[in-house]
Amino acid sequence: MIVTAGERVAASFVSFLATAMSAAYAIDRSGFTISPLTSLIVSIIAAIAVFRWSRPIADRERGESVAFLAIVTCVLAYLLWLARPALLPVGGGPDLAHHLLLVDYIERHWRLAHDPALGAAMGEMADYTPGLHLLAALAGAWTRTGGFHAVYPIVALTVAVKAGLVFAIAMRVLPRDAPRLPFACAAVLLALVPREYFFRSFTEHSFLAQVAAELFAVAMWWALVVWDERPTLPAMAMFAIAGVGAFLTWPVWIGPLLLLLLLVVASHRAVPVRDRVRAVMVGSAPIALVASVHALGRVRAAAIAGTSGFVVWPSVDLFGWWFLALALGGAILAAADRRARSIVWLLAAIAVQAAALYFVAARSGADRPYLALKMAYLAMYPLAVGAALALHRIGRMAGRMGWILVAALAIVVARPSITERRPQPVVSEPMFLAGRWARANLPPACVDYLVRDNYAAYWLHLAVLGNARQTERTRDNATFDWQQTLVRWIHPEGLPFAIAGDFDALPKDIRTSVDVIERFGPAAVVRRRGASTCGSRVPIR
Repeated sequence: MIVTAGERVAASFVSFLATAMSAAYAIDRSGFTISPLTSLIVSIIAAIAVFRWSRPIADRERGESVAFLAIVTCVLAYLLWLARPALLPVGGGPDLAHHLLLVDYIERHWRLAHDPALGAAMGEMADYTPGLHLLAALAGAWTRTGGFHAVYPIVALTVAVKAGLVFAIAMRVLPRDAPRLPFACAAVLLALVPREYFFRSFTEHSFLAQVAAELFAVAMWWALVVWDERPTLPAMAMFAIAGVGAFLTWPVWIGPLLLLLLLVVASHRAVPVRDRVRAVMVGSAPIALVASVHALGRVRAAAIAGTSGFVVWPSVDLFGWWFLALALGGAILAAADRRARSIVWLLAAIAVQAAALYFVAARSGADRPYLALKMAYLAMYPLAVGAALALHRIGRMAGRMGWILVAALAIVVARPSITERRPQPVVSEPMFLAGRWARANLPPACVDYLVRDNYAAYWLHLAVLGNARQTERTRDNATFDWQQTLVRWIHPEGLPFAIAGDFDALPKDIRTSVDVIERFGPAAVVRRRGASTCGSRVPIR
């Protein structure tokens, strides 16, 4: 496949990630202990192979590669700035603890959860597709930092490269009768406009696996655009590699992209039927194989399609009326342009899956169709490229206005990034160190949480101390409530130990009635004086 230098690097990066998780997953399913070194070697070989598969495009496209690199660098720099200086996850919510729980389990055992009894300890994470969690654990081993420290940089990298691939798709589908570069850059800026879908999905809600899987889904779309432009088996193999990564990370995105595969290949009448069938097989067979292997013994996990969960309802305000107007105009233009028709087909495929998921959720009595609403997060990307297509038409009619339009759009996008407060992370390095010490030296069930954020307490309880999810204490919201925890530590005979997120900020009545066992910056592990519910003489190992 003939690609630009930026696309070449992106394809190699996507292959590296997909192969690393696939190798680790295959080792585990074969009954062996996961080897980070083996996974690293295999993924490097795969990335080099994809790099060599890709034939560089002519030098006249050098500006496109520079723009690609600038987009990836700027998005990554912004995301790292959000998490500075610790580069730890900045979101909250229960999903953060659940994802870090699985990362912790992998690091401790270098196996995935196969024992059915682990369902009580890990909940749905025992059956969860472990792609991101394997990557975090592997990267933590490769860099000797640990999965807890590696997970946010990995997610940030996937988001940055995803933005670059949105630019690459726009460059390929925009008409060539006018300059494309400024409007392909506009496609990325437009994707940033619905901040709820591009940023807050992980900076607030901690949909980490979903966000990482968006890179693979966009890479699948890009591979199909490349194949549609010049049908080759390497392009379809790239679709399969990204598809395996998408399935292992968050399989909900697979359906629309497989439907898009059928539509793109079936519509390419210039390719012989035999070659089209071969292309479909090359693109879909590896995904089907991985899906079949993962589904063995996990059929019950499909019940998530009928469950409720927190996710925002799409609205005009979340996207912006002008964004939707441009996207609608772009979709109309794309429907009449064969090179851009994948925009319309992908939107239609997303709508079909959303309708099916909504029907399943309604049949199950869910008050909020969780997965159906999640489809808006994927729809944002074809909408953004469609909006760029409409801007391209406007710019062509207005003459040499491309970069002026992009500059104005950049101002609109940058304003909320500047004025919006940085997210306040619920996790911290001092609390992590305190929790890790407590897990090694104290009975985890006897540790309380003197931390102000409920989700921070929940994270410490599950992902750091390793307590089970299906216990009476975990199900009791009072376990993690700041005010109720303070009451427990003012009154006698509570739990003997606690992790304090900021010891010096605790009420004086508590600070003067506990002993500090270990201190980690502002955080501390403390012991109650007097009788406790776990016994007054619990030994410190």
